[in-house]
Order: sequence, then C-alpha cells, then structure tokens
Amino acid sequence: MAATMNHVRGLVGTTQTLRQIFLPSADSQAVRFAGHQITRRQTRCYRFQPVRQHAPLPPRPEPQMMRRPPPPPPPRPVNLQQKYGPQKDAKGSKDGKDHNGLIKDEGIPARRVQIVNEDGSLGEPIPLGAALHTFDRYVNVLLQVAPETAERPAICKITSKGLLQQKLQAKTKAPKDPTHALKQVELNWGIDGHDLSHRMKMVETYFEKGKKVEFILLQKDKRKKKLPTPEKARELVTTIKEQIAEMGAVETKKMEGTLLGRLTIYAEKSKKP
Repeated sequence: MAATMNHVRGLVGTTQTLRQIFLPSADSQAVRFAGHQITRRQTRCYRFQPVRQHAPLPPRPEPQMMRRPPPPPPPRPVNLQQKYGPQKDAKGSKDGKDHNGLIKDEGIPARRVQIVNEDGSLGEPIPLGAALHTFDRYVNVLLQVAPETAERPAICKITSKGLLQQKLQAKTKAPKDPTHALKQVELNWGIDGHDLSHRMKMVETYFEKGKKVEFILLQKDKRKKKLPTPEKARELVTTIKEQIAEMGAVETKKMEGTLLGRLTIYAEKSKKP
C-alpha cells in the first residue's frame, strides 16, 4: 500500500512538472502579454511618428538704440560787417515795406543806423545788426524814421509793439456807420426860395458836424409841377453853390449829371482855417 502511494505521489509530481513546462500559468501569460503590448506600442511609435529634427532658428538681431544726431558745428567767424549786415525780407517789397507800409527791423535797407534816444538826441552810427541787439525784440521793434543818405545813415526809433498796433488799428479803423458821414439832400428843380432857405439851414448843421453833403437836383413829380426854364435851373445851381461857399464849404469834385435831369453837387466843410 505504501509502495502504491509513493508511485502515485511520483506521478502527481511528474504531471505537475509537465503542466508547468507545457502549460504556463495565467500569471506568466499576463506578464508575457503585457510585455508584448509594450513592445508593439514602442515599435508603432517609432514606426509611424518618428522624431523630426527642425532646422535651427537664425539668431535674433540685436535692438538698435535710437541716438540723437550730433550737434551742428559752430558757425565760422565772420567780420562785423557781414555779421550785422541787413537781412532782406523775402516777403517784403523792394523798398523793405511790410503790409502796413512800415520799414522795420531786418527790412531797413541800410547797413548803419542812428537810433533816436528818449531825449530826442541821435546816437552814434552803428551797424543795423548791432542795433537790433540793443533792445528786447519780443516787446519792441526798430522803425525807420528817415532813409539813409550819402551824408548820414538811416534814422531809426525803437517803438513798443503794443503801441504800434494801437496806432495802426486807430488809423485803419473804419467808421461804424458810413452813412452817418454822408448826407444826401434832394431838391426839386421847381423849389421855391422859402423851401430852399430851410433846406440850406439844415445843410449848414451837417457841415458843422464835419459831414459831407450831396445835393441831388431832380424832378420828383412832373405831373404836379412844371419844369422850370433852363435859365431858372442855372440860377438855382448858382444859388446853391454861392450858399455853400458862404457856409465855409467847398465842392469836393465836379458836379455830375444833366441840367433839368438828375444833377449831383458834392460839397464838404473846408479844412483850411
């Protein structure tokens, strides 16, 4: 009985040994399957997605610093006459006058000038450029009072810009209402002496106020009044001119128009004493 058990034990051992050799266990199969999968993945990765080698990027240029240009070289020294000589204004006229008719600063056509002092005396002749450096040009200007001649240099005066501007505005300022400086008086060719005297008294007040008067002679309504004769019309014109002279006025221009038509006489107060 014991021998039989030993034989079975030996058979069992041999069977297990053969099973382990020819039939691997589940654990070994799982390990082998996992290794196979890893090998396939690595092979597939290297086969279908190879590592690409890109060309190296060029080096980036260095940023350039913004530098200021070097300062210009100093001007070459010149003599006094060239340094302080007159500088013509390109926009001015040939005689140096500006749009206001003034000759000033660099527009003065002279190399040497004399400046009028505050007490009215004249300074020593100096170059024009040197004279322009004797005052503040932001506040004042150098005006030419008298041009240069063969005997003397140009006479100039230092004037304030503000005062000069006020004088120019007052000079060029037009009257607010131009019609107030001119009066028109209409007279009928058939006017009688009484009406003419009344009208001339009104005209005299215009002359006293310094206004100009235009006498307009015409026939307003031909149906009501008849036209006078040419002799009567000439007498009326003569009477008007005589009364104008008695008022201290004068004719400013030749009368215009036709006798017994529309005739205009221009007159104003005489400026002579």
